[in-house]
Amino acid sequence: MKMRISVGLLLMILILGPRAVPGEALQEVCYQCHQDTEGELSLSSVHEPFREGRCTACHSPHASSHKGLVRDRINGLCYSCHQDLQEKVSQERMHGAIRDGLCTDCHSPHGSNNRSLLVRPQKEICFKCHKNLKKKINEDLTAHPPFNNGECSACHEPHASKEYNLLVGPSNRFCQRCHAPGCKVGDVSITDRTEKMECISCHTGHSANTAGLLGPEGHPDFLERNCTACHKPFVEGAPVELKAEGPELCFNCHVKDPKRFHEDDLHYGISEQPCLLCHNYHASDRPGFTVNERDACLECHADIDTRISRMTRKLKGIRCAPVKNRQCFGCHMPMHSTRPLYMKVQADVIGTCVACHRAQHKVSHPMGEGVKDPRDGSTITCKTCHSMHDARAEIMLRFDRHRELCIQCHKM
Repeated sequence: MKMRISVGLLLMILILGPRAVPGEALQEVCYQCHQDTEGELSLSSVHEPFREGRCTACHSPHASSHKGLVRDRINGLCYSCHQDLQEKVSQERMHGAIRDGLCTDCHSPHGSNNRSLLVRPQKEICFKCHKNLKKKINEDLTAHPPFNNGECSACHEPHASKEYNLLVGPSNRFCQRCHAPGCKVGDVSITDRTEKMECISCHTGHSANTAGLLGPEGHPDFLERNCTACHKPFVEGAPVELKAEGPELCFNCHVKDPKRFHEDDLHYGISEQPCLLCHNYHASDRPGFTVNERDACLECHADIDTRISRMTRKLKGIRCAPVKNRQCFGCHMPMHSTRPLYMKVQADVIGTCVACHRAQHKVSHPMGEGVKDPRDGSTITCKTCHSMHDARAEIMLRFDRHRELCIQCHKM
């Protein structure tokens, strides 16, 4: 049982201020009430300011605009000491958990029995958001050992990285720390031509039902090792050559249907091989073997990423998976759709939303053909009331639904 705080110590705090009081003495003051917090000092990993009794490094003893009497917003408070991390996340691809959440979602501010002050074992923290990957461990026949063991940081940076999918480095370098390159087509070795390629253009780092962790999604000919469907016959030491160049290679097999592929699209002229803007030529971990939209779309549409982050913070999270995870291809299909905003083929705005929100559509406000917005005469659709990127109110509405949303059209 600790003794109550002495009158002398209390006068010292009041006269000199809490920051002028030795840490151990200040701890005695805080632990008069926060006895449960004191127990965290015995955990295996303890935050340095907390261990040294510098409670006021993070907390204001009197008043604050933030929960827990912290001196600033959580992430800003952490960056005040971890300036190297702030610089890293501002210059590189930032983990969505940081962009949309708080440092304390993953790290304990006081103490933990997990490495790096993690609030739970690394595997549990990652799978809280990456539920689809957790499911695949049990479904697929082959799993990459680090992934199976929950050692996510063996391959991924938890905060920010210059690389695709927050990898710790270019995959052709760090994969080779464990896996010596040995690519072959039949009996012909092509290692000298593939050892500088990105390993993840063919292999997944997680799990698959294919030998060598190819795919798991991918070009059928590649997964079936029918390489000569696209390539000229391989010769030892000779360059690897394609049978055709540009999109014509793809149209050797894929019908160039003018209803489904539009050469007059703005995106078509960006690259000599426009198909590769959205698709990986070998394999991917995404349906349709598409590329990561954060790289493909948000490289140019960075303002959309910023707006979604601002919306997520304001609404304290959102449930719409394509928006939350920046899965742009969940709603938009550049070069394959002429509909406004490149909505999916055979679906307008309403159809795209209804593909997921069927129950909500049955009880929705009247909309569609013949239902006009009195403000401008346009057809009322889901996005008349909801915003995928700039919502200001719950369930991703443009305005609060209790009154403000309704009076936009229904003037009294």
